[in-house]
Amino acid sequence: MLPLLVTLSDLPPEGRHFSGEIRPDLFGLTGPYDPHFVPPLRYEVQVRRDDGDVIVEGTLEAQFQLQCSRCAARLPWRVLLDPYFSCEEQEGDTLDLTAQFREDILLALPGYPRCEESNVEPQPCQTGGGFAPDSAFIPLTGEEPSDAPQLDVWQALDRLPPAGPSPDR
Repeated sequence: MLPLLVTLSDLPPEGRHFSGEIRPDLFGLTGPYDPHFVPPLRYEVQVRRDDGDVIVEGTLEAQFQLQCSRCAARLPWRVLLDPYFSCEEQEGDTLDLTAQFREDILLALPGYPRCEESNVEPQPCQTGGGFAPDSAFIPLTGEEPSDAPQLDVWQALDRLPPAGPSPDR
């Protein structure tokens, strides 16, 4: 992985514009269920110093192949962070932007993607209606329904048979 290093002492007061592509896989996700990076990662950012901080503003874009959380089929996903903003504490004379880009893009990926939610090519899930529609779920309110039987926990525990010696002793 080639790092995108910014030498902070070389930054003019108004900052500097950086743009380009990162083709090597900087995500390092190799598990069978992990997102697969589809190069390149494109970036166009303005980097400037502000007192003891380094401000990075602009746009990041990356493509992935994710696995549907229902049918396990692969689906395309595009991460577009526009506007992108990062504020880093200035430590030392160089700043490696690749680590920050990596983390921010990974955080933007969905936790449980579904085929029909792909932001590139949405398509019906192969489960073919095997799950209840989201509208069929009744949200929990934290209140017991008035017709629910009232259980006395202590009475239920009193009905348990007494504990005897365990069979392995």
